Amino acid sequence: MMHVNLKALFVKGTPQPEDEPLIDYDPAEEEATTGGAAKAGRRRSSHPDVPKPRGDEMGWSLSRVAGHVTFTDRRMVAWYLLDPQMWSFRSVADGEALITATAAQLAELTGRTMYGRITSRPYPVASWAEAAYKNSPAPTRGFEQILERDQLQLATRMQSDKLVYFGVDLGTRSTVVDVTSRVVSDVARREREALQAKLDETDAVMAGPGIEAIPAVGNDMAWLLARSFALGCPVPHQDTVEEFSWTKEDLDEFAGAVDWTAEPLALSTRIESTMGDGRITRHVVVLTVGRMGELLIPEKEEPWIAKTDKLRFPVEWSFRIDVRRPEETSREMNKLSDRIVAQIDHYVKDHEKEPPRQLSRQSARASEVEDEMRSGFDGLRTRVRGWFRIAVSAPTEEEALARATAVQNLYKPNVRVEREFDQYRLAREFVPGEPLANSGHTRRMPVLKFAAGVPAATAEVGDKRGVLLGYTAGFAERAVTWDPWYGPEVVEGSGLVPLVGGLGAGKSWLMGGVVYKTCAQGVAWTIMDPSGRLGALTTLPEFRGMALNVNLLDSEPGTLNPYAMVRNPLKQWFRDEENPEVAWRLAMSAAEAQRRDLAYDTLRWCLPPATAVREEVQSVLRDAISAAPALGSSTVEAVMSALNGRASRDQDSVARTIHARLCEAKERELSRLFFATPGRGHDGGDVSTPRLTVFNLKGLVQAQEGKPREDWSYDELMSRPIMNLAAWSALRNVYRADVHERKGIAIDEAHEITKVGTGATLVQKVATDTRKHNIAALLSTQNASNVLGQNINNFVGAAFVGKTTDEQAQADACRLLGLPVGVGYETVMGRLSPRSRRSNERNQEPREFIFRDGMGGDGGRGGIEKIRIDFTNHPGLSAALDTTADPTKRRSLRLLDESAEGVAS
Repeated sequence: MMHVNLKALFVKGTPQPEDEPLIDYDPAEEEATTGGAAKAGRRRSSHPDVPKPRGDEMGWSLSRVAGHVTFTDRRMVAWYLLDPQMWSFRSVADGEALITATAAQLAELTGRTMYGRITSRPYPVASWAEAAYKNSPAPTRGFEQILERDQLQLATRMQSDKLVYFGVDLGTRSTVVDVTSRVVSDVARREREALQAKLDETDAVMAGPGIEAIPAVGNDMAWLLARSFALGCPVPHQDTVEEFSWTKEDLDEFAGAVDWTAEPLALSTRIESTMGDGRITRHVVVLTVGRMGELLIPEKEEPWIAKTDKLRFPVEWSFRIDVRRPEETSREMNKLSDRIVAQIDHYVKDHEKEPPRQLSRQSARASEVEDEMRSGFDGLRTRVRGWFRIAVSAPTEEEALARATAVQNLYKPNVRVEREFDQYRLAREFVPGEPLANSGHTRRMPVLKFAAGVPAATAEVGDKRGVLLGYTAGFAERAVTWDPWYGPEVVEGSGLVPLVGGLGAGKSWLMGGVVYKTCAQGVAWTIMDPSGRLGALTTLPEFRGMALNVNLLDSEPGTLNPYAMVRNPLKQWFRDEENPEVAWRLAMSAAEAQRRDLAYDTLRWCLPPATAVREEVQSVLRDAISAAPALGSSTVEAVMSALNGRASRDQDSVARTIHARLCEAKERELSRLFFATPGRGHDGGDVSTPRLTVFNLKGLVQAQEGKPREDWSYDELMSRPIMNLAAWSALRNVYRADVHERKGIAIDEAHEITKVGTGATLVQKVATDTRKHNIAALLSTQNASNVLGQNINNFVGAAFVGKTTDEQAQADACRLLGLPVGVGYETVMGRLSPRSRRSNERNQEPREFIFRDGMGGDGGRGGIEKIRIDFTNHPGLSAALDTTADPTKRRSLRLLDESAEGVAS
């Protein structure tokens, strides 16, 4: 934890502190606890209605900053930056736990004042692009163009990172110290030690669960100051700040670059800033949170402070709260109860009328609060008193007022948001060190209610070094960038990434876009493409000369030789093992066993279904495969020879039948892909490329679900082993590369593969090897059960779930994402990528997914949000990934039109 060096805080000539309190108000004149009808009395600060123009003449209170502590002539405040908190997909129990943890930490600050500032920092487009480029193994000219288009797209949207600062009052500066005097220096030392102890204690509280804040030093503090002095104005990114201290003269970097002006009774404050390259003017309107009704958070509503994230324009918050001591609250409740009793007596005794029910409710609530303070005080009963301001800005006053109205409408009807006069003094509250403008609209509430505002709630997901996928589409809009190798390389997690969704959910679009952008970064990808539509990626100019589209169904015999699909492990893979030689030999033995399993599954599918299910057939086939060598250069011919020898030698009718059926399969169009002759076709040729390989399986007939196997056609029977071996062929390309090199494998229609025993083994192997071999493995399937059923859910890293309507499929998708079942997330999946019933056009809007980024590794700290995949700024990619049939593009229709034109002429 970072600590401030307090030795430099007290120097000769420091002004004498004043004894007056930071906040000037009379508690007796404040509103009732329940937000009653009586208006709070207000006492104004001494600032003039019309400010002087610039810098020190504006009378800013802030005089010094050291580390994360700001100083005025009277007060010291330590500032902290909160860790963002995921909210969109928290269960009610998790939401309550977060609120309770936050409230418990704030209760540790009893008797102290806390300040809050919520602002935003524009998404660092240039920094992200630089990081994405540096994160590329071998970026191409095409990737530079991709980055350029993505930066332009980001620049046109309101993308920003939310920053939440909490400040904690450390007390008054009670002594002026002359460091040249030995006696006074000893006093200074004791005071510094006491203050350091208080600061350490505060640091520990703010780092606790629920708040999880770090000291706001360097650039974080610089941004807070810049965004506060130039309230509402765009400010440039702060240069890297190495020093952690600013004097009064240093602060003129921020205060001297702004000009605040306001007319008496003005509706806004005019702020001009020269922090950037030119002069920028903004009109700022400050709103105040007024009476609040009952808020059901987290059961039904969003956090009440973070709710402004939903607006499509920047919103700033400033608030300060007093964390009350229980005896103070009890004393005030006693006074309030006496006042209410007197009012009731006035109605009953003086006027013989029934008092308003509101007085009875207020009396009951006051008694309840007093009882809470007197008995069973556990920290969560702590109450706070606060003032909450919301600032919106715009180039014109009219637009700023319109935005202020939008904020008020957002909070209706449960929360009243008031627009007051005295806008200048209200706006000054956003600058650290400035006093309250007035004590009106004081909000009293339990600490739990304040914590239910969850100021740090946001919609962040993904990382800032990966490629751009799109934008969050739920709680707020944020850019979503993702590096598929973040899991294996950084958090030591899995690179297995399921893409789940029903028909038309956009799985192929998402898979193709990820491959397109990361392949241009320099990562070699291998795609297994049953539909034949992803092969269009190989025709894009970005991959000209470095991509290959292989049609496996038209390949030579032996292209899918099962023995060639499993590569021998290399010794260097095991150099970190305790006994590398033993580990390598065990892996060699496992590879041979895997080849035999592949051969067995493949040859079984070549037999008629009635024959393949016979136990004696399976036994004889297993024996023949075991008798044949299982090297990478072996072929099925060795198995055929073993069967023929057994049939001739032992007069085994079963072996004779198997041999005859396999000879028939060897001559058929699809099954001949499995049969190679020694020295030719045993490894299918060199089908790998340095950059992009697509195994095209277009034309493969998929078996109908629920159809008895004995009714399957020959093409349907062959679909299973071909899909299985094609996936193994793709995996073979992956294992040819260095273990530390980034690699990618994308398998579409993965549910067809896992229906075969070796296919399920393949998926499990990919799942367990992604981290060791630095693999990003995208598995596209229609139902999450196809992943969960393979017992690999513990190996899943990131995950995408698109539109899913079946109830059981929705429940399985919740399990895949790590979300609880039966609490409402299922309906969210059914409403993804909505389409109007009245529309007769294709839904060409970017598809929506629920994205779990897997950045938390085993710690579970990753993000999960609803996102919108958007590759529309890449027209070539969009055309290549458009897999929807379009009758107007039929070649026959074009030829017919051309023919008709010829006749007419």
